[in-house]
Amino acid sequence: PGLPVPLSSPLAGLTRPIRIREPPKPKQVDRWTEKRALFGVYDNVGILDELQRCIRKKKVVGDRMFVEDYHNLKKRIRFLYKRFNRYGKHR
Repeated sequence: PGLPVPLSSPLAGLTRPIRIREPPKPKQVDRWTEKRALFGVYDNVGILDELQRCIRKKKVVGDRMFVEDYHNLKKRIRFLYKRFNRYGKHR
């Protein structure tokens, strides 16, 4: 739109109006829709469920697991335990 026009062009003496765009109007967003309001509500339930499953697995088959799998299971339990006790609405 704002490019210079060569003098030999038929448009040389004509001026074109410069169109200025207005910024878009802000959208009205409802921050409290049901989907947004309930986002992440049941996360701690999922963490607790996984933690309980891992602890139960360690009790039941822990002595028969391979060393690396047992080590990874213990790491997962440690991580979930820390996360469950640091974050969430249960505290």
